[in-house]
Amino acid sequence: MHRWRLVFLVLLPLAAAGCVLPPAVTVVSLAADGVSYLATGKTVTDHGLSAATARDCALLRPVLERRPVCGAYDSRGKDVPVVAGGGSVPHPGGAATGSGPTGDRYVSLGSFGDAASATAAAARYASYKPAVVTVAAPGRLYRRLVVGPLKADEATALEARLAADSRTARR
Repeated sequence: MHRWRLVFLVLLPLAAAGCVLPPAVTVVSLAADGVSYLATGKTVTDHGLSAATARDCALLRPVLERRPVCGAYDSRGKDVPVVAGGGSVPHPGGAATGSGPTGDRYVSLGSFGDAASATAAAARYASYKPAVVTVAAPGRLYRRLVVGPLKADEATALEARLAADSRTARR
């Protein structure tokens, strides 16, 4: 009886970790991870984690690159400028045309359910000349304020101002 408890205690963590799966499933899983890693530099699990957190995540990054597991996206997606320190914002006029130091960053100032709030926010940040982009969500329209194209340092300064304004508003 004591031996079966020991066997159970040894096999339970292995089963929880997926090590007791049929060999065919394990081989397919490893193959999918290998193909994904070769194509994108991330495993299937990394892509799932990135989708769940809306950040760029890679579980091997701390070991291979000495960086955190998750961070801001630092490479451009197809026709989508990347906002430093946050999610992607579509270019108000379609695909992005600028790159490098000329300015290819777009910052979303916020999304608003009513026009009056969007107009008030646009007035607060008028010096940045925000564009109002109408975004359709299921059953509702939102007005998103987008600024850009900005150089990287300009985008960072604007994000710092947004963070400071947010802290001030919470007080």
